[in-house]
Amino acid sequence: MTRRNLDYRSKTRIIFAIFIFTLGLSVNHAAARNPAPPVNPDSNEPAWINSRNGGLTIACEGQMKSESTAAAWLARQKSRVSPRDFDLLARAQDTLLANIGRPDDINKLDTVGGRSSALTGKPLPWSPLRGIYPSPFKYRGVWSWDGPFHALAVARWDPALAREQLTILLDRQQPGGALPDVVMEDGTVVTEFGKPPVLPWALRLVDDLAPDRAYLAEVYPKLAALEEHWMNDRGGREDGLFHYGGGNPKFESGWDTSVRWDRGCDNLWAVDANCYMVMLYESMAALAGRLGRPEDQAKWQTRGEELGRRIDQVLWNETAGAYMDRNRKTREFNGVFSPASFMPLFVKISGRDRAARLAKLAADPAKFHPGLPSVSYDHPAFRSGDYWRGPTWLNVAYFALKGLKNYGFASLAEDIRETLLGWCDRNKDHLWEYYDSRTGQGLGAPQYGWTGTFLIELILNWQ
Repeated sequence: MTRRNLDYRSKTRIIFAIFIFTLGLSVNHAAARNPAPPVNPDSNEPAWINSRNGGLTIACEGQMKSESTAAAWLARQKSRVSPRDFDLLARAQDTLLANIGRPDDINKLDTVGGRSSALTGKPLPWSPLRGIYPSPFKYRGVWSWDGPFHALAVARWDPALAREQLTILLDRQQPGGALPDVVMEDGTVVTEFGKPPVLPWALRLVDDLAPDRAYLAEVYPKLAALEEHWMNDRGGREDGLFHYGGGNPKFESGWDTSVRWDRGCDNLWAVDANCYMVMLYESMAALAGRLGRPEDQAKWQTRGEELGRRIDQVLWNETAGAYMDRNRKTREFNGVFSPASFMPLFVKISGRDRAARLAKLAADPAKFHPGLPSVSYDHPAFRSGDYWRGPTWLNVAYFALKGLKNYGFASLAEDIRETLLGWCDRNKDHLWEYYDSRTGQGLGAPQYGWTGTFLIELILNWQ
């Protein structure tokens, strides 16, 4: 989708919101008069157009609802934020809605991605659910990292769409509890490795916005199975700390080419992996409480607290003054400063003295100021525009900045936050996958979904 189209949608959203209520009444009356017939499972038509006598499929109906509720939500933000931030919110929302998978949009790939698709006119594998692509130009599927992040954003205006991202992944959970890396648009399910276990955390936040006890009860056993997988297969039961694994641990981490993995990844107790597990335990405790399971709630809370103490004791490098990945066999630290070093502040397991030392690193132009790069500016392998070897990524930056803010370093966090928002604002053509950490130039895949998510979070979930 071109920037021109995104602009048009943004400008019309406010006007559209004014007549949504009237339109909703009309649609309800029309639906009552002409209910949609059941979809014929033997039809060769794609699910998204499989309708008769004016009836809409679930996917089409859901998309109309998402667009209308999105417009109303956006209209409410206009008086709450600055004009710049409102424009960023509109662009973020436009990006996420435009990235809902549709089998008829392969022309986008010809524009930028250089790939073709064999799926023209065929239903997507998760139909009638609506999967959100990270970027239709390059990443056409639902990933176990991106999907939960997308859910976190769209839950603000369409909780059903948010839960659909999680359901697509949970429906394909493996026998041992692992979630797939990705469900591709052609139906391929990659299970050789997974992604960081952020789904329970995202579900908790979705449920905060729009509670649904029945859905929690349905998926709770699957969330417990995911924890069991990480305990059994990623070191938790054996080591008391977690590592990435599977056929390609680097890809499971999501930081594919990171300098952190230059000497290997599978034997590292990764700081972020362990902090994601603290987030999982805290979320499982909260969800168990909502389901009236006090014994489970206590179990999850205890596991989270114990893991937090181990992270603080084992992964703190006193010489470096930072949390660092550590080899589980040799006990050597990998010596790499990255945004993951700040994640213990996000989960609030660090002492104030250690937080202050981390804040000094964040303020140091030789390390992380002002762009919070994916590896410190002074690392010999740093490259400001090279994928995970130096650019700025909003998802990992968000956790670091919120962590600094948690410990009272609000001015510093705000300074870096403003830098990142300014870069996104300056790149008017797209929200990009990542940004050059020196110049702020957008790089990687255009129209990137989780960049939209974390723009929304950095604007609306900052105070």
